[in-house]
Amino acid sequence: MPEIILKHVTKRFGKFVAVDDLNLTIESNAFITLLGPSGCGKTTTLRMIAGLETPTEGMISIDGKVVFDADKGINLPPNKRDVGFLFQNYALWPHMTVYQNIAFGLENLKWDKKRIDARVKELLAMLRIEQFEKRYPSELSGGQQQRVAIARTLAPGPKVLFMSRCPTWTPSCAWKCAPSLSACTAIRTPPLCMLPTISWRP
Repeated sequence: MPEIILKHVTKRFGKFVAVDDLNLTIESNAFITLLGPSGCGKTTTLRMIAGLETPTEGMISIDGKVVFDADKGINLPPNKRDVGFLFQNYALWPHMTVYQNIAFGLENLKWDKKRIDARVKELLAMLRIEQFEKRYPSELSGGQQQRVAIARTLAPGPKVLFMSRCPTWTPSCAWKCAPSLSACTAIRTPPLCMLPTISWRP
């Protein structure tokens, strides 16, 4: 049940300041949404917490463990942070079946085949996509691809789940995002701290 703490986190790209002196505490087992206009730093913040982007300044801790500290030279790689990241475009491997996509990360973690098979089948059933396990992403609808991406992200049991993102906040977008949020909430064991990002047009 992780608590995430950001202290004086800043990210610069050259002269452009994407995130400026951010202080944020996210309590354990929380569901937090970052809401703001495109380009305000929502996804950059998630990427910094996950280790996919290196802050220019500041400190980040997850579950009491410092994963980044600019002053002390600490910067743990993404695979050491126990964070799952659901990308906007799902990022499924087109040459792999649904089953293989979900199993991919577990194979890299050196899980044994029996354990991988049990975990993949558990997620297939929970997300109601068992009948698609031998299909390729191009043979799935957008909603089905979304559920495969969720299953793959949750497969190793991350403590933290990031979701990025609905492109604009509209009624149709809310309807599209609802199944993902509902599915993730229903199967969050162990407890997750979930941070979806939502862009809006002022």
